[in-house]
Amino acid sequence: MASEIMLRELKEIEAKTSADYADSLRNTAAYLLQKQWVWKGKRGQKEHFKLCEDNQTYFHKLFDGLDMTWYYDRNFGYAGILPRGSGKQLDIISTLFLLILRKMYDAEASMGRTELGRVTPPTAELLNQYEQVKGEKPLVTETSAALDNLRKKGIIELGNRDPDTKLHEVTVLPNITRVVGPTYVGTLNRFIDSYTPESASDEATHKETYAIETEEALDDSAEYPHLGTYP
Repeated sequence: MASEIMLRELKEIEAKTSADYADSLRNTAAYLLQKQWVWKGKRGQKEHFKLCEDNQTYFHKLFDGLDMTWYYDRNFGYAGILPRGSGKQLDIISTLFLLILRKMYDAEASMGRTELGRVTPPTAELLNQYEQVKGEKPLVTETSAALDNLRKKGIIELGNRDPDTKLHEVTVLPNITRVVGPTYVGTLNRFIDSYTPESASDEATHKETYAIETEEALDDSAEYPHLGTYP
């Protein structure tokens, strides 16, 4: 039924515009299913964003029928989708960096250190935050792989390499607030606040507690678990 309704709406749009315009809507929908996010200011995505902006009702209904949540943000210039229900999850290292980056995003934004909704936290502080959570510094190769994974998901951008940390400069995009809700930030903060690496046994206990809390939070989420659904 939903597909029939959307097909009828697309036919109505085609009648008011053109067959080429309707094809463009199909192409943009396919692009979103592959990339999840489109940005007004990114090369090659401006036309997709314009179509999303001009046809918000259509895309909202289309993706709602596909059991996905539609997002549009005029202020920061992006549109995107997140599937509902269960989805393929990120690996643990990428997950931790995602949560930490969301926490750092809030901290930077609260101090007004944003540009078009983007923040660029110091990579040294990113590593320090990770070490505080895990009790050990991450390997550069593992960190680079995790950050590149988040880049592919359209949540961050990577710039020039920092000669001190050997990592690429990280720019956190504003859609991270759509992907990671307050529940996960609260989980991370509780873990950091309770973390006291006084002994190996204490550290193991904290890690186990964090893993359990994170797993429970992910099970209750309608957002975060879907990051890995699309390449």
